[in-house]
Amino acid sequence: MASEMLGKAIARAKQLAEPALVKARATEFAKKLKSEYEAGKRGDPEPDPDTDPETGANPGTADKSDEADAEQVAEAMRGVDWAKVRAATSERGADAAAAMRTMAKEVDWAKVQPVAAKVSTALMAAVASGQLGIGGRLGSTVARAIINDRNLAQRVSTELVRQEQPLPPDFRNVIDATATE
Repeated sequence: MASEMLGKAIARAKQLAEPALVKARATEFAKKLKSEYEAGKRGDPEPDPDTDPETGANPGTADKSDEADAEQVAEAMRGVDWAKVRAATSERGADAAAAMRTMAKEVDWAKVQPVAAKVSTALMAAVASGQLGIGGRLGSTVARAIINDRNLAQRVSTELVRQEQPLPPDFRNVIDATATE
């Protein structure tokens, strides 16, 4: 009897703690994404084993044009398994949905064209579900595309069409649905 009550108490404590853990993970995720974006905005080189920690010199790092960035993000999106992304974001109370909600707060939706919003939310979903990494060289570029910095999400959409790739699914409904939970 005592062990059953203890088990129920532990289960209840775990249930109560779960939303706080999800929120903490989503907040940490958003901080990492924002730091990647800020580093890219400043032109900081991404962590690279060839970088000299004292001088910051890295002969392999060069500035990229917005078009090259759009091409890079479009290429990364090609490898995303959108069925897995949809499954991960549709679970009620999923970490991915919470992370998407947190990322969505960084986007000025009033300035984003519909097709760019579709790309932006698809990137959020892909990153939040673990199908697209934000570390390394691609991280700051993906972060810029998510917030549509200098219309990058729109350029990614154009690049997807140019490469004759299908546009990703629209995940705005996931953000809208989880915002009301």
